[in-house]
Amino acid sequence: MAERSAHNDASYGTPRDLEVSTTPIERVLLIGSCLAEAWLPYIPVPVDFVATNHLHALPDLPPKPLDAYDFQIVQIPLRSVVQDDLWWHLPWNDRGGWEAAFETALTRLRFMLSLRCSWHNRSQLLMLVTNFPVPQRNPLGRLLPRFDLRNPVYFIERLNEALAREVESYPNAYILDANEVATLFGKKFIQDDSVNMTNHGALLSSSPFAEADFDRFEPIGPVSDYYDARADLFAQALWLEVVAIYRTVKRLDNVKLIIVDLDDTLWRGVAADNSVGFETAEGWPFGIVEALLYLKQRGVLLAIVSKNDEARIGSLWDEIFLGRLRLDDFAIRRINWQSKSENVAEILSILGLLPESTVFIDDNPRERAEVRSAFPAIRVLGANPYYIRRILLWAPETQVQEVTAESVERTSMVQAQVRREVQRTAMNPVEFLKSLAICLRLTIISGIAHASFRRAFELINKTNQFNTTGQRWSHEEMRAAFARGVRLFSFEAEDVYTKYGLICVVIVDGDMLTQVVMSCRVLGLGVECTAIAEVVRQMGRAGITEVYALLEPTQTNSPTHDLYARCGFASDGTTWTCATAAPPVPPDYVTLVVADR
Repeated sequence: MAERSAHNDASYGTPRDLEVSTTPIERVLLIGSCLAEAWLPYIPVPVDFVATNHLHALPDLPPKPLDAYDFQIVQIPLRSVVQDDLWWHLPWNDRGGWEAAFETALTRLRFMLSLRCSWHNRSQLLMLVTNFPVPQRNPLGRLLPRFDLRNPVYFIERLNEALAREVESYPNAYILDANEVATLFGKKFIQDDSVNMTNHGALLSSSPFAEADFDRFEPIGPVSDYYDARADLFAQALWLEVVAIYRTVKRLDNVKLIIVDLDDTLWRGVAADNSVGFETAEGWPFGIVEALLYLKQRGVLLAIVSKNDEARIGSLWDEIFLGRLRLDDFAIRRINWQSKSENVAEILSILGLLPESTVFIDDNPRERAEVRSAFPAIRVLGANPYYIRRILLWAPETQVQEVTAESVERTSMVQAQVRREVQRTAMNPVEFLKSLAICLRLTIISGIAHASFRRAFELINKTNQFNTTGQRWSHEEMRAAFARGVRLFSFEAEDVYTKYGLICVVIVDGDMLTQVVMSCRVLGLGVECTAIAEVVRQMGRAGITEVYALLEPTQTNSPTHDLYARCGFASDGTTWTCATAAPPVPPDYVTLVVADR
């Protein structure tokens, strides 16, 4: 019963099953109306609330310096955008009038958002903007057109769409989908449009004017006496949604790889021993399959580890999945009779990933225990298939801020990497590296508006092993660094097997290489020395005579410990140095191209 309760409480929409580390939220800035103020008792961290009802602009300064906050939440009351009588007297047949009303609301929306973003514009502190509560039903009637501006439901949905586009234009800003959270838990328990006017947009709770109703001939009590109000559940769930967004943005406990078993995990029963029928994959198995394919789109790698006969499984695959799931959807497969921990170890080695970036799913508790014993940091699922899909799709640790072209192609890139490694074993090292025809393309990023910034920023904050300092950067810290002249030297790579996309970033601050990060997909190809050699050369052209570099060993970055030594830097025990007059000598099998700035 405890497990059932945990999957049906306020965290239903933000499963915590993949959470390992705590969320380091220390202080929040909340900007909004009295509706936002009602949320304060449910936020378990210090909050500075700034009331901005109607058209009030923000003060010149926030209650504390902006760097004291982890993020800010902005709430615009619906009533300030949709005036009380905006559509009350509009004739049904006056389509032009309704369209004009929408444009009026849209203008007010943009104006009010701009007023509430003045502090964000200074620092670009992470900002979450709540959207508007969509009415439960069309006040004009259930039989009237659904997707029509004259329907207030659709009217406010269109406002939410416009708000989302506006928020996208602000850097480091995202929609906090309060409307979706209300829908998830049931608007009948949450929204007050069963009692109040449509544009009031508040919670179903006690009215501030309830005392005036005590003098009625038949006195009435608070709203909660007559409706099942759950404003508390909504407030708690909305805060957990905020935490989930923050965890995703900060890439806390980020999942990079899902390893799945087959029998009674990806389908029902033991396929190799039983007949395959409609029930084999229908229901929760197809639900898990679809979830895995969504994760693949996000850039999460998929792998199979199963004790089975590979040829038999291959012959049954299309019969089970009817072409809806392909074996090629998995970056790597180990279908054999080895122990699962051995197969997991091999997969992690090939992919260059850590156990803490991995989720292992298996129906067998003994197999889960064996893998967990071998890799204590790995996360495991599989005891109850009814929970797996929701956890995979909704947990913040599997979410991404955007789906990039590289995310979509990550599986094919890894498959090419595996083919490359097979070729490596068939040739001597020098011949192999020359056969790859490796090409690096350098792009220098000097601001957050650069088209490559988001991908470079993602690589910096998700890389653990090839990361010379292990430092994580906030959006605000990076913006401030650019302002003082820091540059990111980013490198894309390709070879005869595939295009790897952006694989290396060198952070340069004056005469210092403060951090070097590189994707494990290209480890062993020597591209890091080519990248550093080019950075040193570029710094020399800028008039720098001595380049310094930082290296701070962490628990996971052992692949970088000899980086600067391999590149010809000297060390005094704390700092690595290299004269630009004698830059590192890059390997002769890598071609480098400098992109136009």
